[in-house]
Amino acid sequence: MAVLINGLACKDPKLAEANDFFFSGLHLEGNTSNAVGSMVTPVTVSQMPGLNTLGISMVRIDYAPWGINPPHTHPRASEILTVLEGHLEVGFVTSNPENRHITKVLKKGDVFVFPIGLIHYQRNVKSTNATAIAALSSQNPGVITIANSVFGCAPDIPTLFFTAALASDPSPLQYFCVADTNSQVLLNGLGCKDPKMVTASGLHITDNISNPAGSRVNPMTSTQIPGLNSPSISLVRIDYAPSGINPPHTHPRATEILTILEGSLEVGFVTSNPQNSLITKVLHKGDVFVFPIGLLSRKVGNGNAFAIAAQVVKILVLSQLRIQCLGPSLIFLAFQVDNNVVNYIQSNSRQAMASYILLSGLLALFFTAALASDPSPLQDFCVADTNNQVFLNGLACKDPKMVDANDFSSSGLHIAGNTSNPAGSKVTPMTAVQIPGLNSLGISLVRIDYAPWGINPPHTHPRATEILTVLEGSLEVGFVTSNPQNRLITKVLQKGDVFVFPIGLIHYQRNFGNGSAIAIAALSSQNPGVITIANTVFGSKPHIPSDILVKAFQVDNNVINYIQSKF
Repeated sequence: MAVLINGLACKDPKLAEANDFFFSGLHLEGNTSNAVGSMVTPVTVSQMPGLNTLGISMVRIDYAPWGINPPHTHPRASEILTVLEGHLEVGFVTSNPENRHITKVLKKGDVFVFPIGLIHYQRNVKSTNATAIAALSSQNPGVITIANSVFGCAPDIPTLFFTAALASDPSPLQYFCVADTNSQVLLNGLGCKDPKMVTASGLHITDNISNPAGSRVNPMTSTQIPGLNSPSISLVRIDYAPSGINPPHTHPRATEILTILEGSLEVGFVTSNPQNSLITKVLHKGDVFVFPIGLLSRKVGNGNAFAIAAQVVKILVLSQLRIQCLGPSLIFLAFQVDNNVVNYIQSNSRQAMASYILLSGLLALFFTAALASDPSPLQDFCVADTNNQVFLNGLACKDPKMVDANDFSSSGLHIAGNTSNPAGSKVTPMTAVQIPGLNSLGISLVRIDYAPWGINPPHTHPRATEILTVLEGSLEVGFVTSNPQNRLITKVLQKGDVFVFPIGLIHYQRNFGNGSAIAIAALSSQNPGVITIANTVFGSKPHIPSDILVKAFQVDNNVINYIQSKF
């Protein structure tokens, strides 16, 4: 019997490959010889299976002279569009009772936002062809073309299952869904055990901490406790030897809250670029500390006594990300060190990987991070009031009566960025800072320029999945899965190819040629954040103490000091 789920069933992770995260052909012109004079070429989960659960997709839209993309809505997605060629008149209509029409004419390099669910359109206003790239904040945004839906529906409208973009892991649909660990169906999560078969049953046992880091994690996830399936939380115990550390790491899908049962711990996390501020504190028995989702964190046993605390699931321990598989030239540019230093760190990384796998100890993890998008909007739009001094999760809203088309648009994405820097790349963002209308809509856009052989260094987005298409040149791209596999999934992209980087995972791009390269990328957050690994680990303010990095990377103090001096 076929299993019906919200989304699509998952492929066996061991069988996943780069082609699952890849699509080719977005540089090809669509056939516009139809009644409306436009063609949409989609890259959704149907075309790119790796988009499943990641909450983002992309389309190319071609317009004949005076062609239109007729009035339509996307029931599950906001849309951000940039014009590659030509001029477009665009607009959307707010909901009842205002039904206000907000419209603007865009030219090459301009960007415009269409809020989720609102009726919108585009029209080519010139006698030449036009092209646009748009990203949408759902793997399967859906489209309701108004004329077709109202006047062209069949007598029997089939049942459609529509689910909103989730702000956290999928919500439970019953009291519990105890994981059926024997089920062979691959899902985003686990299948449910028969509720009639559910029963209830030591996290008190000290773990073996005789390893180079001097710590060990005993996890309690849905693997160990099937009843955790769907409640979006788990627990771990962390044991620390005297002065032991839990090396710098991130949780791509979870916020962490930690409490000390015994001993003292120095804890800290580093904020994202460009500040890279180190937030640190010494905790004692009974103290509690929170590590925000996706941010680089670390814990250190403080003193000569043993300590017990907590954390888990899909940790990215940076010293174990098999940096050897990223290639020396990429690491050289990212960390600004010579090959001898790279080879030295890689050799120690291999030894550490062979001897132990770090996990970590007693806390609750809230999976706010399997985000398909930012929290869903509660009104048509919430244009950011940039003059408001109130601090919110997001930005305060401008008075809707004062909103105009300029709040949803920005110009200049056709202009090449300055790549004369050590990495040889430049990112030009279009987030809620540049386009106030993006506030609350859960999507943003960037242009990335690359000098010959330039890189966008290894980094993560703590709050967003990224989908990227190559406009010019060739790019080598890749991401690394979380512990313990730390598997590098990589591919060389050509013009028109598309690739997706899952939320929270370390990823990179490198120009794979002697000419310049250009890419457009969309991210499933109005403010995705960026954590450049080298800058964050070695350039935080103040520095992460060198003795922590010495233990984490298994190198001597001189190497750490040398790398820190570069940042």
